[in-house]
Amino acid sequence: MNASTRIATTSPRSLRASESGIALLMVMLVTSFLSALGFGLMLAVFMDRLATGNMAGSAAMFYAADGGVEFAARELAQEADFDVVLSGGRRSAFTDGAPSGTRSLPGGDAVDLTASTNMLNCGKPTTCTAAQMNANSNERPWGANNPRWQLFAYGPMEQFTGIVRPAACYLAVWIGDDVREQDGNPSVDAAAGETGHGIVRVHSEAFGMAGSRRAIEAELARVCPADLDPLCLPGIRVQSWQEVRQVQP
Repeated sequence: MNASTRIATTSPRSLRASESGIALLMVMLVTSFLSALGFGLMLAVFMDRLATGNMAGSAAMFYAADGGVEFAARELAQEADFDVVLSGGRRSAFTDGAPSGTRSLPGGDAVDLTASTNMLNCGKPTTCTAAQMNANSNERPWGANNPRWQLFAYGPMEQFTGIVRPAACYLAVWIGDDVREQDGNPSVDAAAGETGHGIVRVHSEAFGMAGSRRAIEAELARVCPADLDPLCLPGIRVQSWQEVRQVQP
């Protein structure tokens, strides 16, 4: 038998080595597939929990902002004169210092109360001039009767409620004059018998982690002003209510 007719043969040892290599490759492929599948499932569970947590946190902040409106209504029901509130001369007992400056938020963030008040009053974080607050805009089209928002109650959410686990947020409640008044003085209530008498607006906003925030504005009116009916029991009625999606004018 010469070289041209010789038939190649494979030794048993070479065959076993080849089969072992194929088996090892299959094991590696299956292991990689299972690892990728497990990682994908773990990522899906993590994202689902994150989304659920964000939704729950957002809902909690919404209810916190709504609670700020109810809190303001309860406190304003005890005020015989809205002028002192509209001018900033009287605030709620629930405050955590001066109505200005920066406050810490959960997660290491902060809210600037001064800048937030200015944003409501003239749409910019720096000090507002009278002309800027009286200027007509899409959000503040009432000119001299534009609200001059005053901080009324503000502080960490836990100081406003006795629930065991309040929302991890900072709550701020502003009071402003009724925009339908025509007296050109948003720092005082309209005279008895005039449009807007005994009516104020409330802007309640909850500030949370990572810049999250929810805001609600409502119109509150006395059930029956004492100067019109001294025999009527005091009270506050929520005449209108809306969530503010664009929280800054």
